Parts: sequence; structure tokens; C-alpha cells
Amino acid sequence: MKILFVSETYYPHINGIYYFIQRLAERLQKHGHEVAVLAPSENKEYTDKVIENIRVFGVPSMSLLMYKAIRIPVPHTLKSKVELVFKTFKPDILHLQNHFSINKAALSVNKKYGLPVVGTNHFMTENFTSFYSFLHMNNFIEKKMWAAFSKVFNQLNVVTTPTETGAKLIRPKLAVDVLPISNGIDLTEFTTAADSTSIRIKYGIPAKPVLLYVGRLDPEKHIDEVLRAVAILSSDKFCFVITGKGTIKASLEKLVVKLGIEDKVVFTGFVSNEDLPQLYRLSRCYVTASVAELQSIATMEAMASGLPIIAANAGALAELVHDGENGFLFNPGDTNTLAKCIDTIFSNDILYHQMKNNSLEIIQTHDIRNSVSSFENIYQHCIEIKNHKRVLEDVA
Repeated sequence: MKILFVSETYYPHINGIYYFIQRLAERLQKHGHEVAVLAPSENKEYTDKVIENIRVFGVPSMSLLMYKAIRIPVPHTLKSKVELVFKTFKPDILHLQNHFSINKAALSVNKKYGLPVVGTNHFMTENFTSFYSFLHMNNFIEKKMWAAFSKVFNQLNVVTTPTETGAKLIRPKLAVDVLPISNGIDLTEFTTAADSTSIRIKYGIPAKPVLLYVGRLDPEKHIDEVLRAVAILSSDKFCFVITGKGTIKASLEKLVVKLGIEDKVVFTGFVSNEDLPQLYRLSRCYVTASVAELQSIATMEAMASGLPIIAANAGALAELVHDGENGFLFNPGDTNTLAKCIDTIFSNDILYHQMKNNSLEIIQTHDIRNSVSSFENIYQHCIEIKNHKRVLEDVA
């Protein structure tokens, strides 16, 4: 099969959608399929190049003023460049990742080609409304966003989303089938053994047990709540390591100073895929206060590394974190309970080891090999149905 992934965001903007596409595409290629990605280019030129062994077509784009890491396509050339990709790559099936301009252009161009289209929803309105909370128009904005989502995704053959929680969220908004398929992770990349000395030196992490967060530093992640919980605890027996980059890093650094916890917090910045497994391995616990997770690849990676998880009881995190078994759930904003959860895991060795083992057991169902197989079956099914319809049309 020739599969074309379509997304509004891809390398060098590193996020969950990028990881989803890159890891799935890489394994599909190993299974003998031909894969390409259609996304914004890194400049105002049309590009066709190989990134991490995957062919990537870039439509001319420009940076978003409020968030320069995000690029948006140049409108007047978009449709023609998308059609050029169709003619060049000649896909058998499209796999959309969202419902914005490039994906809409791909659907429009596809009216001529009639290819089957699968879509995976990574969208939650909180990822956008958190930037506009000062407008006090969240309900209005959310309604408009979901309407735009439904208009696009109702044109697809099949829609997937990483969790049953995510499926329940969008099923009422769609008239097409919605299937939960885990993003999946490669369990072989993560082990519970590590020599932490070199990674500690490289990122300036003191020789203390580590409370870890990995991901974007953006408003909906609510990292400030974790910082306030860390400040509640008088113990200096652990440090909080924040890994990633984003729009609010500077404000988080200021909050660390304001709270007087500079000696407890380390900002590593972006950490490479080569170093990240080692960083998980040297940690004792993973924490996320995010309220907008349809699954959370970082949480799954932490579980595969044998970490107990402390997470906000929001989004789909409760599907990964079984409260009291492999970690704790806390109500968003409840920093006192969050602090107690952190203290418990860092002070109770017996519980820590129980939760560690439970994380390793629970994550087994999220092996990426299962996810790849599920998508292959969906692609093949959609292509067969489309071909059957064409045969019937020819006979008629």
C-alpha cells in the first residue's frame, strides 16, 4: 500500500502528532508499505525530502506569530501544491491527523481521485482555548471548533482515536465509525536498568531521586500546579526534572524563583530520543497535571520504564493510571493532594515497587506492534470497500 499521512504539524515541531506519525510510518515501511507525509514546509518553498527515513512533502508555509514553532500553509498555493503531492506520490489511501487547512485541501483535491480516507483525532479544544482564556469566550470558541471538526471528519471512511475516552468524546459529533486504537509504543526501547551518571552530568541533574515531567511547556499542561505541590513539600530528598520546551517556560522559571524552590527544580530543555529512555530510567516517578490528554505517549513511555504515575484525573489519563495500583490520580488544581501523592511515592519503598511492577504489566497492552497491525487492517478494509464500489459502478 501507498499511504499518505496529512498533518498541520510535523518535524521540526516535535509533539504527540509528530511522534504518532513518525513511529507508525517507520514501522509500516518495515512491513513493505510505501509511506509519505504531507505537512507544512520549514519555509515558503515547496519541498520534497527525506526526514528520518520518511519522505516528507512540505507545502509552502509561514510561521504563526503567537507561536513561531507552528507553521501555517500559504493559502493561495495550497491546493495546487497538495495536488502536486497526489500526482507525485500516487497514494492508495489518505490518513488525516486533524481538520485544519492542509487536511481540508487534501479532502478537496481527493474529490477528483476518490481515494479512501482514514482520520485519527488528536484534537481537544483545551489545546487551543488555553491560549485565549483571557477572552472569556471558551464556550463559543469550543462550539465553533467542534463544528469545524465534524464537518471535515464526517467526510471520512473511518475515524480512530487513541482511547475509548476519546472515542466517547467524538462519537456524538460524527456519523461515521469511531474506533479506539492506542498510539502504542515500542516496549523494547524502554527498560528499567540504567547507568544514570552520564545523563545526570549532561543535564545538570543532582544525585537525588527524580520526579519527572516530559512534554510541551504550554498552559493546558498545568505544570505550575506541580511546582506549587513541590513547594509544599519540605523534603529535599528529590528533585523535579522538567523536560521539554514551550510557550510558558520563562513564566515557569519565574514561578520557581518566586516559590523559592530553585534547588529542587531542573529544566533540561529538549532531550533527544537517544537520551530520553535513560532519563526515564533514572527517575522514580512520572507526573502530569495536564487536562487535555487523549492518551499521552510520555505517560506510556514512563510506564514502560517502570515508573509509578501521578496524573490529573482528566482526559483519558485514567485509562493508563489505575488509582492506587500503578500510581495516583488527583483532581485538577488540588495541589495539596498532589503533594501528598508525591510524598507517598518517594517515602514508601514497598508501594513504589508494587506500582513499578503494575505499570510494567498494564503497559503491555499498548505494544506498538498491535497498533500497526490494526491500522494495516483498517487501510486494507477501506481500500477493498472502495475497489468493490468501483467494480459495481463499472458493472452498472
